[in-house]
Amino acid sequence: MKKLLLVPMVAIALTSIGASAASINLRHEFIPEEGDMASRHRDRMTLAHTFENGIGISGEMKWGYAGDDVNFGEIESVGHEAKISYTYKATDSFTLQPAYALDSSDSAVTHKLDLKGIQKLTDDWNVALRYRYGYKNVSAPSTDNSHYTQLNLTSGYNIGDFGLGIDFEYKLEQSDSSGYDGDNNYLNLVNFTAEYKGFESGWRPFIELGMVSQNTDLAADGKDEYVPRYRAGLKYNF
Repeated sequence: MKKLLLVPMVAIALTSIGASAASINLRHEFIPEEGDMASRHRDRMTLAHTFENGIGISGEMKWGYAGDDVNFGEIESVGHEAKISYTYKATDSFTLQPAYALDSSDSAVTHKLDLKGIQKLTDDWNVALRYRYGYKNVSAPSTDNSHYTQLNLTSGYNIGDFGLGIDFEYKLEQSDSSGYDGDNNYLNLVNFTAEYKGFESGWRPFIELGMVSQNTDLAADGKDEYVPRYRAGLKYNF
């Protein structure tokens, strides 16, 4: 049933692929080994479309590998996400975007409610703040459900054919057992992005370098280290 929820979202995005507001995002993620934590590879594909009335839909599929290397013989699904949003242009320079996402995996379903405000400072510079409330419904009967609040402060700047960005992610969790260094309120991620927009084909290669909190000591609860997270991918707007 969970997998069926994504099918209509992806189908609509695919049928809209000829429109200018449709997009595809392909990316690979790598987190190196640290302490007791094995290295991890992940792949994602996102299809999205925004209609003229401001309603947006997207579907994201996620894959991982059974081992700690990229081995296509061991590829496996690690979940999917379906999202619906609405873009409201309050002024020429300020945009509001409420959204709801359903993130599903074999072990849990997470409901995500977002409210994002985007302020255009100049033609090349913008800042945004996103508030998210997440509720995680766990499949295992012996595990309690949980919830969290998340704040993301982002900024993007264009320099010629290049786009640069930064993202600060702060989390407030229900339980300190999963937070950083025994604290349920913590900085979860600092992420830098860069993309190139100069190809006539419309494809945009991009890279990301982040520092993300992780649990590298399996004998202890919570997250105890910030480890690097590398991403590389391609975007295309139709």
